[in-house]
Amino acid sequence: MKYTLITGASSGIGLKLSYIFAKNNHNLILVARSKDILSILKDNLQSLYNIDIKIISLDISGEKKAFNLYETIKKKQLKVDILINNAGIGSHGEFIKKNIQTSLDMINLNIITPTILTKLFLQDMLEAGSGKIFNIASTAAFQSGPLMSVYYGTKSYLLNFSEGIAEELRDRNIKIVTLCPGPTKTHFEKMDRIEKKFLKNFHIANPEDIARYLYKNIDTKKDILIYGNLNKFIIFISKFIPRKINLILVRKIQEKK
Repeated sequence: MKYTLITGASSGIGLKLSYIFAKNNHNLILVARSKDILSILKDNLQSLYNIDIKIISLDISGEKKAFNLYETIKKKQLKVDILINNAGIGSHGEFIKKNIQTSLDMINLNIITPTILTKLFLQDMLEAGSGKIFNIASTAAFQSGPLMSVYYGTKSYLLNFSEGIAEELRDRNIKIVTLCPGPTKTHFEKMDRIEKKFLKNFHIANPEDIARYLYKNIDTKKDILIYGNLNKFIIFISKFIPRKINLILVRKIQEKK
């Protein structure tokens, strides 16, 4: 029996991914910190779909915890053929004013964890001869982000890391794809009050939109998926704008009004 592993499954994009993969008859391993939320999610999904669901309540931020997740899954003898590295966090504000632990926590969850999980499950997929890995980055990955510098940096790493490995695996039956959503109605966005700053002037995607887009492209040949024509246009046009001007524009977007 094969499973789709989704990290950060208790809310936002991860929650909607859980529903859409369940609807399409994927057995699931759902990972998040809240056992109560995962248990409710499991009950809801199993009342709707005839699939097997395993839940793992675990903080997976950082080296030891990421290895712990992999070892837990191996002990249960579960085979993962699709890995979705969705868990991530962000924070808004000047780097110098933020607690350094906040930045380190972001680097641990947004960089260290997906790097380790990609490595470990990729080894298993190569042994099995097939598999897919989706790393959830952001359109922030394509530029620097004053007032969210560490977050933008982590997403840039994830994009470049994933794209490089995708090329290394070009002749293998393994696919690594980076999904880059733009502004999305998630707990993170509300937490940082970004909607009050600039998102009210833009189309904000629902997590369900992003989940459907990913599943629609489950067999994509592309290495990078960018959700939304506006996001694609902004990323394209930014290539022709000097970096200094890009930095000023991003800062203006992030600053409080």
